[in-house]
Amino acid sequence: MEKLVDKGDLTNKKVLVIDDETYIRDSIRSFLEDFGYNVAEAENGLDAMSVFDQYLPDIILCDLRMPEMDGFEVLARVVNKSPDIPIVIISGAANISDTVDALRLGAWDYIIKPIQDMTVLLHSVEKCLERSHLFKEKERYQKSLETANSQLVQSFKVLKKTRDKLVQSEKMAALGGLVAGVAHEINTPVGIAITAASFLKEKTVSVENLLASGDLKKSDLESYLQNMAEVSHSILMNMERAAALIKSFKQVAVDQTIEEKRIFNFKKYLQDVLITLKPGYRHRPQIVIEIKCRDDIEVNSYPGAFSQIFSNLVMNSLIHGFKEKQAGKIVFDISSIGNRLEMRYRDTGSGMTEEQIKKVFDPFFTTIRGQGGTGLGMSVVFNLVTQTLKGAIDCRSVSGEWSEFHIAVPDIVTAEP
Repeated sequence: MEKLVDKGDLTNKKVLVIDDETYIRDSIRSFLEDFGYNVAEAENGLDAMSVFDQYLPDIILCDLRMPEMDGFEVLARVVNKSPDIPIVIISGAANISDTVDALRLGAWDYIIKPIQDMTVLLHSVEKCLERSHLFKEKERYQKSLETANSQLVQSFKVLKKTRDKLVQSEKMAALGGLVAGVAHEINTPVGIAITAASFLKEKTVSVENLLASGDLKKSDLESYLQNMAEVSHSILMNMERAAALIKSFKQVAVDQTIEEKRIFNFKKYLQDVLITLKPGYRHRPQIVIEIKCRDDIEVNSYPGAFSQIFSNLVMNSLIHGFKEKQAGKIVFDISSIGNRLEMRYRDTGSGMTEEQIKKVFDPFFTTIRGQGGTGLGMSVVFNLVTQTLKGAIDCRSVSGEWSEFHIAVPDIVTAEP
């Protein structure tokens, strides 16, 4: 008789035959053992449950009509204990309702006695074992997927935390540069004011001495008053300049450290950010920054995110775009369509190659590795635009000529002309 599966596949496969007729148990055992199965027997359901616990079969062949405990009870108990173990009902009761009840209780197959062709039994056993194997493989695969998914979720959380730390680190680095730059910028008007105040003090002491000695002339007083008017004007102008710088710095610095949503005038805010960035390009007067934006565009968004975007774009241009060029132009072209904000940022620097364009938003990608470049600037911009602002950004460039970033942010514009 030709076997349906390889003998090696049946190694250690255990069958429990439950039937109250000895000759049926013997014939099934003898037949299955010829095909490499290990067979245990039980003459009723009650004995079968004891054998089941000790033998732990891979498949059960069970009669329905038996003393002590019938096949339905065996079926119910086994399914409750081990629902993945196949049970094939072998019964002479050719009653369709018994078949339906057995299958409903969890039987995998139903064979009518007497078995005229034992290959039918063999086929049923092999198919049930194959199905059982597939179920177990599916279970293992599902558990493996669940484990992998859990690990993936954990890795994603770690990655997100790492990204947030990197972004925060970049924010703090940008803020540190902002502080240093603004401090340097404020030194000029404050220094002028101190010099002027010192000069005014000397003149005042001189006039007081003349007045005390009785040598004060009208011309001395007129000269003193004229100097006082000029110097006080100089002090006032420089202090107003320093106050404007401090105000811009304060708002931008607060926005960079506190991620709060608020309504602000887009053009005015961009101008404030550029004031804080001025120390980075004041020594390069041939680089001109132009803003094309209506005065009335009001947005309800995260100013700190925009501050970082503006800063990183400008610094990227200064460090990379104008590395080889001493002169050029940076243009912010801002418009609104409905409540969507559109911003095109372009510099006339050295541009990028196709390969650089593909990697421009990749974390740690930089063309000046080892020269102070972290490669995080444009990655931070990408995350701020897509994650914080829920917008989109893309890049175009012509190598040697220009680079352009197009940013679109939905649902933030609050005022239209």
